[in-house]
Amino acid sequence: MLVVDQLRRGDRRLRVLAGVVMTGLLLLLAGLWYLQVVKARYYQAKMRTQTYRIVREPAVRGKILDRSGRVLAENRPAYQLNLYIEELRPQFREEYWRQRAAFVAEKIRTNAARRAAAGLLERWFSPGGSAAPQVRLTRDEIQTLNHAARYTVISNTVARLGAVLGTPLSLTEAQYRRHYHHWPYRPLPLVENLTPVQVARFLEQAPTLPGVDLEVRPRRHYPHGPSTAHVLGYLTRDDLAVGDSEELFHYSLPSYEGALGIEFGYNDALIGRPGIRHITVNSLSYREEETLWEIAEAGQNVVLTLDLELQLAAWRALQSVGPEVRGAVVVLDVTNGDVLALVSAPAYDPNQFLAGLSESDWRERLNHPQQRPMLNRATQGAYPPGSIFKLVTGLACLEAGLDPQAVFTVQPDPANPARGAITVGRRKIRDTAPPGDYNFRRALLRSSNAYFIHHGLAAGRDRLLEMGKRFFLGERIGLPLRQEARGFFPQPREVRWQWTDGNVANACIGQEITVTPLQMAVLTAAIANGGQVYWPRLVLRLEPPEPLPDTAPTLFPPRLRGELGVAPEHLRVLREAMLADTLEPEGTGYAAFHERDRRTPRLQHFQVGGKTGTAEIEENGRTVDYITWFTAFGPYEQPRYAVVAMVESGRSGGGTCAPVVCRIFEFLERRTAPAPPSLASTGQP
Repeated sequence: MLVVDQLRRGDRRLRVLAGVVMTGLLLLLAGLWYLQVVKARYYQAKMRTQTYRIVREPAVRGKILDRSGRVLAENRPAYQLNLYIEELRPQFREEYWRQRAAFVAEKIRTNAARRAAAGLLERWFSPGGSAAPQVRLTRDEIQTLNHAARYTVISNTVARLGAVLGTPLSLTEAQYRRHYHHWPYRPLPLVENLTPVQVARFLEQAPTLPGVDLEVRPRRHYPHGPSTAHVLGYLTRDDLAVGDSEELFHYSLPSYEGALGIEFGYNDALIGRPGIRHITVNSLSYREEETLWEIAEAGQNVVLTLDLELQLAAWRALQSVGPEVRGAVVVLDVTNGDVLALVSAPAYDPNQFLAGLSESDWRERLNHPQQRPMLNRATQGAYPPGSIFKLVTGLACLEAGLDPQAVFTVQPDPANPARGAITVGRRKIRDTAPPGDYNFRRALLRSSNAYFIHHGLAAGRDRLLEMGKRFFLGERIGLPLRQEARGFFPQPREVRWQWTDGNVANACIGQEITVTPLQMAVLTAAIANGGQVYWPRLVLRLEPPEPLPDTAPTLFPPRLRGELGVAPEHLRVLREAMLADTLEPEGTGYAAFHERDRRTPRLQHFQVGGKTGTAEIEENGRTVDYITWFTAFGPYEQPRYAVVAMVESGRSGGGTCAPVVCRIFEFLERRTAPAPPSLASTGQP
């Protein structure tokens, strides 16, 4: 060969190179011999005492922040104990053979007794027969024994862990089978949210508990509990999630997914990207090696338009009605549609869902006949608006040519001369206002049913419904909360042959239709800002968890949905009448915005325009409940806020809801009031 010939010719450099190559091969062979022969028993023993895990680790969920960066939902470290079941294989095997031996012995005894009863025992043990009976187990029996052995070992491990922690623990067979059949690739969570004392006890006794491992996981925390619950929503543990990606892992730690609210609507942005971790654990449950194959990427932060201080103030204002209040409050920025506060009561604590609710607790929350804390009344509750709908009726009448100064005389009710009434067809509709002469301004501040029914019928059904459609009543608003009702507000053609004058009369005073508090807040904001109807905006931006030079937040600018297209003069007349409702003693909202002496205004720097409403809920022709409302905007000179309060089973709009709205405006006034001059600026020593 060419190489051999070259070596024979005495090529010095080639001989040196050949020597180096041969030396390297000899060293390689020696190393392989050392590893495979000399150290073979060592590595075999190590393999028997080691367990390898490839674990899918969920990413840290992104935060939810208010418009100023204050935390609404965050993550806190939590200690939990997980059982990696497949690491108990040696114990499973021992327990299986022990139970199999006992099962076979019992089966032999049973067969022997049966044969003895049949007179066959002597023949069975005859000299020509077998000295011992042969017992073969069926596939079902083997599977049953396997399950029984695994459950026995696991339940004993759980019991020992409870003794170590000083807390009784148990695992039912149903719980074990559920875990085994649904997600065997995941560790079995045994204890969550360990106390420092429990962590210390476990670490002392960890070698006696093979397969049990201490994990530090991020746990969602909602610092403000029920006051922000219906905006944020809650999480559910994603134990049943399976897919092609799960096959890559030995174990997949459970993750959490949004079920309602922002947690649901922006789950994909919040959840991040999971990582992959390779872990080596010895027989004493100590981690010998841990390698990150792929780092988990934290989810993005979601910055909301909410103002946390205003949200809490709105919650406290609504709670002032009473501990069992059922209602909602919405505060919008009239200039751009930002949702500054969105409150629904009663509410739930989203922190309770992380540990899991019992079936009875869940049914109680979901199906309580009155409380229904899972219902977001601000966006999902559809209610008749009552007299606050007279804002729409009034605009429709003004656009139809109504002279706001023209006087309409309301006739007294023969059954109650202190109250007015109007007859529509053969039906008499009672008024809450007294009889007398009314122009537009006085009719709105006294909330005269007769006035608005008379002029609403004159304007016509189509004009009335068409005006409501300019505010997009009866249509979805589109907040990403998974809880929204569109209410009932028909197109004119849909009720052309169904609605009589009686139905139109009811609609004029807010009784034939339903709306949500958020829809009425949008309506009030459009009246306040001059006729612009905005899509309510709840999310300002998505931003990365760590600001980097090459990453920019995703912004969500305000969106204009439509224009009312009404005369500015008509909006001015309506706003002036709303202002009179809170400033003039006849106004239905006057008492709420003044002290008990009915002279001193409770707001020193704000003037607020508003409208009260009380809608009747009837069953079988009998009134069974009332829905009370108050909607307002302020400051009057330069409107910035639209505030709507709704309370179920309230006394009246002026007596129940108007004080709630006044409390919110008092908070806004205190926050925006100029600071008192310092001594230095006044020149005083």
